[in-house]
Parts: sequence; structure tokens; C-alpha cells
Amino acid sequence: MEIKKVYGEMNPYSSQKLQENQRVQQDQTAQGTATAQQMGDKVALSPEARNLATAMGVANTAPDTRADKVRELKEQVQAGTYKPDIRKAATNLIRDEVSLTR
Repeated sequence: MEIKKVYGEMNPYSSQKLQENQRVQQDQTAQGTATAQQMGDKVALSPEARNLATAMGVANTAPDTRADKVRELKEQVQAGTYKPDIRKAATNLIRDEVSLTR
């Protein structure tokens, strides 16, 4: 006789093994959770991280005073009426370069 399709377990003890394995896993998970709660999680931030967080908070809450200027310049560029002052730009580039080399 040939049996081609078998549905379910042939071994009556396999379901008992499965239940025991699930119970062991649950016990291990419960023990791990209890240990983590007893120890408590701690987070320590470096002084640099604190400074960065403070700076980001201040930057995010500060009003954007240049938004109007950026919008105005963007409109000028799109309209083709933007005429930058070449001398002023060159002066600023040289000033920045000199201050960086010091």
C-alpha cells in the first residue's frame, strides 16, 4: 500500500513536544524580560552629543530671518532679473579664504 498524502502528525507525542518547547520559550522570554526590568536600561550621552542636541533645538525653534531674502532672490533668478555684484562676491571669497588660512 502506498500513501501519498499524509495530513497531520503520525507521532502522537510530537504535539506534546511542541507544547513543551513553546512553554520553555515562554519561560525564557519571561525570565529575560524580568532580568531587563531589574537591571534597567541606561543611556549616557557625551558632552558633544548634548551640545549638538541643544544647538539643534535652538536652530529648530529660531525664526528663519533669511526666508524672505531667499524667496526674493529665487524670484529674481526665475524672472531673469538677478544681477549679482561680482566685486562684492569676490571680496567675500577672498576674505573667507584669508580667514581660513590663519
